[in-house]
Amino acid sequence: MSQFGGQRTKSYCNFEGANTAGKETDDIEKFNHWSLSYENSWWQWFLFDRLQRRVLNMAKKGTAPNTVLDVGCGTGRLLRKARKYWPEAQLIGVDPASGMIESARRLTPDAKFYVGQAESLPLPDAKVDLAFSTASFHHWQDQEKGLREIKRVLQVGGLLFLADFWLPFGLSKVTHYFQSNNPSAIRETFWRVGFRVRDQRKLWTLWQVVTVGERC
Repeated sequence: MSQFGGQRTKSYCNFEGANTAGKETDDIEKFNHWSLSYENSWWQWFLFDRLQRRVLNMAKKGTAPNTVLDVGCGTGRLLRKARKYWPEAQLIGVDPASGMIESARRLTPDAKFYVGQAESLPLPDAKVDLAFSTASFHHWQDQEKGLREIKRVLQVGGLLFLADFWLPFGLSKVTHYFQSNNPSAIRETFWRVGFRVRDQRKLWTLWQVVTVGERC
C-alpha cells in the first residue's frame, strides 16, 4: 500500500450516547423509503459522488486489493466506481436498510451485498484488504464498536478509508448528527481501537474529513 502520514493529538472524545437505538431505527426507515429514489437524487452528483471519487483516488495509489468492502453501501454506487479501478477485486457491500440492499443487488449484480450494521458485520475475520465508509459514520449507533468490527474483518495491513462530514467553528451544536465527527476525536478513536492512522485530510469543500487507518 502507499505511504501516508498523520499527526497524533492528545485530545479524547466521549462517544458514549452519540447516537441512540431509536435514532438508528428512524434512519433505517428513512433510508428504506429513500431507496426508491436514491439513484436519481441530486445529492448524488452534488455531494456523495464527489466524496466517493476523492477517497477512491486516494486509495488507488496503493496496491490493488483482492477484496473491497463498503460499509453503509447504500445502492452500491461506490462499489460500481471501485470496479473501474480494480476490475478483478471482489466487491462486498453492507447496509442496514434492506431497501438499499435490494437496489444494490439489482444495480450491481457482480458484487455481494448483505443487510447488516457496522457494529455487527456479517463477514469472517480477515476477509477484506480495503474498506470504505463514506457519509455513514454519523449514522452508526456505536461508532467505536463499528470501527472494531471493520478492524476485525480487515487483514493485517489492510486499510480503512472513512469519510464523513464535520462542522467546524462549533456548528456541530446545531445538530446531533455530527457532534462526534471532530477530526481529532476520530483520530483518537482510531488509535483506541487499534488502527494506525496513516492520513487525515480536511476537505473544506462541503466540510468533509477523510481518515485513513491501517489494520496493525
